[in-house]
Amino acid sequence: MRQGGNVQWVGRLLGWVALGFCGLVLAASLSPARPDLSDLDQDGYPDLAEFHSTAQREAFLEWFAAIAEAQFTAPSPAWRPEAQDCSGLLRFAYVEALKPKTPDWFQQFPYLPRVQAPPLSAFPLPQIGRAVFRVAPGPYRPDDVREGRLVGWASAMYLMRYSSVLLGRTPDKARRGDLLFFVRPLARGSAYHSMVYLGNGLVVYHTGYAPSEGGEVRLVSLKTLNQHPQKYWHPRPDNPYFLGFYRWKIVH
Repeated sequence: MRQGGNVQWVGRLLGWVALGFCGLVLAASLSPARPDLSDLDQDGYPDLAEFHSTAQREAFLEWFAAIAEAQFTAPSPAWRPEAQDCSGLLRFAYVEALKPKTPDWFQQFPYLPRVQAPPLSAFPLPQIGRAVFRVAPGPYRPDDVREGRLVGWASAMYLMRYSSVLLGRTPDKARRGDLLFFVRPLARGSAYHSMVYLGNGLVVYHTGYAPSEGGEVRLVSLKTLNQHPQKYWHPRPDNPYFLGFYRWKIVH
């Protein structure tokens, strides 16, 4: 009897251990999986916050360009006056391109060029939320948003250095939705200036001044820019003040 009792007790103990192990496995399977924060291309953005398919990349560039272009014809009331300058045009079009395209969203745009690409709904971006612009070098780290290396506002200099990549200094490297950057060391305010390439030799940009100072959005051709009386605005490889054509990192 004693031996049988011991066997029975050991059997119950093993059963409890097995039940506990199964419970742990079940709990692990039910707990939310940790997001993959890898930055395999070391560009400063987690890979899950970037677009990897050709269709998604093209859609973002098309929406971004269309929104930027629309501000020349009829500025959106959603683009606040205090945010209107050359880099403000880029930031506004960037964020709006990522937002869900609901009926309320379209109501904010008195005019919008027809966009053939499917709408995106990726804003806020996974893991980094609304802090979509990088202002520091290095690969992505989980504390980037908390430490201010990924932010919701950035000047043209930071947009060029850390949120986009250089394509080249000739327009054959660029496509609709890419960026142009210039630098003027003696300029009033920011020395950096940005534009949006619309394809077909056209660009759209904000002059940089506040609306109260006459700032406005202009749409011109590269040919017209190359005839500007101030040569530092010429988008040519032989102009040291022209920094080149760039593309946003999340679609590069």
